[in-house]
Amino acid sequence: MRKLAILVLLGAMVLPARTEKPVRTRRLTVEQLEQFLSAAHGLKDKELAKQIYDTRLAERLSEEKRSIFEKELPGPRSQGALTAIADESDFLDLPSAEVPSQPAPTQDEQGAILARAVDYVKSTIHRLPDLYATRMTTGFVGTTMAIPPFAHNSIPNLTMFPNDQRLSPAVKFRVVVLYRNGRDTYVNERRRVAIECDWRDAAWVSATIEDGGQFGEILAPVPEIVAQGHVSWGHWERHGESLLAVFHYAAILPFQYELKCPDVPTPPGSFEYWGEFAVNPDDGSILRITRSRRGMFDWPWLVRPEMEQTMISVSYGSVEIGERAYICPLRAVVVGLGPALDLPAEAKIFDHQFHLSEDPVLEGLSDMTFSEYHMFRSNARILPGLSQTPEMGPSNSAPANPPPSASAPREK
Repeated sequence: MRKLAILVLLGAMVLPARTEKPVRTRRLTVEQLEQFLSAAHGLKDKELAKQIYDTRLAERLSEEKRSIFEKELPGPRSQGALTAIADESDFLDLPSAEVPSQPAPTQDEQGAILARAVDYVKSTIHRLPDLYATRMTTGFVGTTMAIPPFAHNSIPNLTMFPNDQRLSPAVKFRVVVLYRNGRDTYVNERRRVAIECDWRDAAWVSATIEDGGQFGEILAPVPEIVAQGHVSWGHWERHGESLLAVFHYAAILPFQYELKCPDVPTPPGSFEYWGEFAVNPDDGSILRITRSRRGMFDWPWLVRPEMEQTMISVSYGSVEIGERAYICPLRAVVVGLGPALDLPAEAKIFDHQFHLSEDPVLEGLSDMTFSEYHMFRSNARILPGLSQTPEMGPSNSAPANPPPSASAPREK
């Protein structure tokens, strides 16, 4: 099947070069995006959404500005497009004008902040009560660059994507995530796996399978990251009225999550990860963390592993649960990249044939928001001749095995 696809592709490439103008992806700073959206006032929702999808940001769009821009958009399509390009920018630097000019802390002060972050991971996050929350996932698929329709139709890997814009919404679903004993689980794991694996298979975005552990597992390696010593000062970052200390890191870590999609094995060994984490310098709480890695599978057909990459970003904030405030995930982003053309020779011919400025790269993006937080509770009953048997699920009884910091919510 793959040989046939390559023959079809190469057959298309020997045709005379097309004379259409190459499509250029609009790359904007945050300030330029603001100007663009202001000038686009009056456009219909569908048309503005297409123009936003064909845009890539050169800087990170902060949550504050994202919220402001979103309110000015005409409808849900353009708002979804803004979500997609804002999520892509989560792994970029903020505009220089938004970075506080406060001097960097001394080496001793940096060491103290990192020590508090390590202590936070080792102790504080384990005091989270057993809880459950609603996770809404919106999936987008497409490419990292705008590709002309006549070129788009010549790439077998792109035939399932719309060819009139760079990114497109692909799926939207809701699951209930449980946090128990320091790990994420789900109320209906079978349904979650079926939905997520199906849409990723359909979109050729298997790189986005590494999407679990937003509550604590993605933070768990921080002590090891600090111990390995490849942590450096980044910058200060505003968070409401306070400042966060941002550190860059690189570390060799084992793969964290079990991959449950059919025919996708859990990769052995360790991998090089890199990213940054933003720390409240007062208490060590980590309010944002990113993590990236290159290809993890040594499949014989994947001859361009340098183009495969997964990037994860998780943002945290204060959430009231059972009349107490806890720091929990608010938003997570997972971006998976992979080559649209597996063979370097294919890419070289294709780029020349269609006047592209770079190799086409497949992109799958998951936007996840967390809401509707509640304590995880259980009912217990004793049957004649049997030991105590818990019935798991939400109820109005006390929390199951609450940690010391958890308090029972008021009965309603």
